Amino acid sequence: MKNCKFKLLTVFLFVVLNAQAQVDTLSLSRCIEIGLKNNLSLKRSGEDIRISQIAKSENRSKLLPIIMASASFTDNVHRGTSLSDGTNLGKVLGIDMPYMAGRGLQYTTNGGLQFSMPLYDQTIFAGINIADRMVEISRYSYEKAAEDLTMEIAKLYYLIQTTQEQIILIGSNIRMLEELRNITTALHDNDMALQIDVQRVEINLENLRVQLDNANSMCEQQRNLLRYTLDVAPDFPILVTRINGNDLLCESRLLVGVSSDLKELQLLNMQSELLLKKKESIKQSYLPTLSLVAGTSWTAYTDRFSNYFHSHPTNHWYNATFWGLQLKIPVFDGLARQHKIRTLNAEYARSCILIEDTENQLKTQYWNAVNDWRNNVRNLKRSSDNYKLAEDVYVVTTMQYKEGVTSMSTLLQDEMRMTEAQNSYVTTLYNFLLSELKLLKLTNQLETLSK
Repeated sequence: MKNCKFKLLTVFLFVVLNAQAQVDTLSLSRCIEIGLKNNLSLKRSGEDIRISQIAKSENRSKLLPIIMASASFTDNVHRGTSLSDGTNLGKVLGIDMPYMAGRGLQYTTNGGLQFSMPLYDQTIFAGINIADRMVEISRYSYEKAAEDLTMEIAKLYYLIQTTQEQIILIGSNIRMLEELRNITTALHDNDMALQIDVQRVEINLENLRVQLDNANSMCEQQRNLLRYTLDVAPDFPILVTRINGNDLLCESRLLVGVSSDLKELQLLNMQSELLLKKKESIKQSYLPTLSLVAGTSWTAYTDRFSNYFHSHPTNHWYNATFWGLQLKIPVFDGLARQHKIRTLNAEYARSCILIEDTENQLKTQYWNAVNDWRNNVRNLKRSSDNYKLAEDVYVVTTMQYKEGVTSMSTLLQDEMRMTEAQNSYVTTLYNFLLSELKLLKLTNQLETLSK
């Protein structure tokens, strides 16, 4: 019974540890998913979309009617005096009366509603079209920021992968040198090798240990940069997958030319179209506008404040109500609109030049990236074959050293060449991955990294 429980516990621990290992290993697509979800810079770009949508709603609300309520109370402490011609009245009364003087009441109370609604105003519709375009620009800017974040995550991920490959190669070299040290120590104990040979092996072994410590420290710094980019906790476990040579992309998939759907070009085109819409909006402002207006108000006058609180013949409200149409026709604005249109024409011409220059620049980047990718493909194959050949040479030289055919100096030289070949392979591998990433970006295929 105890053996059965022990076996079950062993199986359970194995399953848990295996599941934990799988959870800690992050694929590139999983890192991109986490980054797109958590990155704070990308969230700021998402807020820009929300702000532009609010601005769009604000422009649409200009089509709605506006209702204003107003109320006022005035205490005329020193009542004003108004004068008018009293000659006619003086003739009737038979007295000399050049002027008639009148004084207002001390207290005045007003209250009312005012209503206005645009019936025809093309500038409002032009503003709505501009707001729609701004929403689209914000969305494309967000997608461009997501692409840039994907590129940054992929670069860091590839950097960690190649650093881990370097750590694995250094660890393998350390094990081989430790084995060589043990053999050399045994030969020295039997007076078949010199003490300096043992010391040479120890020096190279210590150098490799320093390289391993530096590589581990560098790898941890790279993981911290990736954690920051993903916006995860500092203790978030990150274990990337090893590079699989079978996953390298084929030529037919990468060499398809510059995509016309690149976010850079789309943003420039949309910004250029926005200038045309602004120009159209200014032209629409030359047209007349028509609005419906209406209002109603009540006014009360009294000479005593106490009349507000009880019935009194002077406690009476006078009503006034109106409605109508308001037509505004722009006549002359000091050539302000013309200057704005000229400015927008110049900006549009500049944007067309920028679009053309960007297209040429992207084409140049693409062909340079193609040339760089092909060169890295050749270098990767050569460096891979070279470091494997250097390993084989080192193994053969080690066997010859054991048999006393070759010297320790020759063996250590072969070990140094093997290390150099391995370092060259790791550097070439990273350069190849970067060139592949650039081609994915220029051909608009970055989304394949998330699959």
